[in-house]
Amino acid sequence: MSLTMIATSLCEKIKTKGIELGERTSHLPLSFRLGENQWVVVFRFGVVATVGLNDRERQDVFSELKPFMENPHAVQKSEDISIELGGGKDEVGSEQAKIQSLTREHVLVMADILAKSVMLERYESIMSEVFSETEPVAEKLMTDSHGKVSSAALKKTIGATLMAQQNMIGRVEVHEKPEVLWEHPELEKFYARLEDEYEIKERNDALEKKLRLINTTAETQLGLLHNSHSLRVEWYIVILIVFEILLTLYEMFLKPH
Repeated sequence: MSLTMIATSLCEKIKTKGIELGERTSHLPLSFRLGENQWVVVFRFGVVATVGLNDRERQDVFSELKPFMENPHAVQKSEDISIELGGGKDEVGSEQAKIQSLTREHVLVMADILAKSVMLERYESIMSEVFSETEPVAEKLMTDSHGKVSSAALKKTIGATLMAQQNMIGRVEVHEKPEVLWEHPELEKFYARLEDEYEIKERNDALEKKLRLINTTAETQLGLLHNSHSLRVEWYIVILIVFEILLTLYEMFLKPH
């Protein structure tokens, strides 16, 4: 029997309190069994994973979750994996998993990996756009010591990187393993193979390096802007002092008494 699990990034955050979709099977993440080999897993960081549902059924689920969503995404991103039921042991191949039966534990493990993968894809896309904006800034720093960039634009870039870091660490927790593995350590190898298949650690490390680079570039240029402003203020003060001295000398020696 073949099934498909699809994880979709719907919004920035889902308030899970009050959601009832079927037979609840876990609280963190929130998961429900809708029927035989039909599951829904809801993650607080805005991703919903479904198994065994057709397109219409998935859209019905999304509609029911809409009141619980914060800041829905204009463009939804998805990841999927094909599930083959039957066989002697769990196996993971290219975008495919073979398992003996679709247990709650298998659903939670696969949903965790797919949810992390789709969120990494989202942040990779966002950071690629930010990186393309900061690259000219870095080039300007190398070729033109007087090159200036809008302070507001730099603060926006820094804010975007900090927000991505906060979401990745505080919400998605890419490095954290799902709680179900504490109860079922026999699934550790299955989880590790899925993690390798979707290159979760490698993608997360690459994204963190890009985040640090973007943040450093923006902060460097912002520091130069502040130094430039400080130097300008210092020159204004010097000019005022010189003017005051000249005025005093004029009054002492040149002004008729």
